[in-house]
Amino acid sequence: MIGMSFLACIVLIIISIVVSAILFYVLKIRIGEGIKGFIAEIFVGWIGAWLGWIWGHWWFKFWDVYIVPAIIGSVATIWIVAMLYPSKKEA
Repeated sequence: MIGMSFLACIVLIIISIVVSAILFYVLKIRIGEGIKGFIAEIFVGWIGAWLGWIWGHWWFKFWDVYIVPAIIGSVATIWIVAMLYPSKKEA
């Protein structure tokens, strides 16, 4: 993204993977089934983390990424997409 350093992108990817793993495996909030669903959650979570990082500028930051807004954005985006497009087992 414009104005994003490589390390900021890596931090957002790590946040997205951790949030996606918790939502997918622990809380069973899923966009799809299997590995494809998990990868889709990582992608959607990265977009949400990026939006949270852009819109929220509070608390501490790590390599120019505000961690708390990125986590909130990632969780919110995955949850919204999972509610709009439930997996086939849930439907």
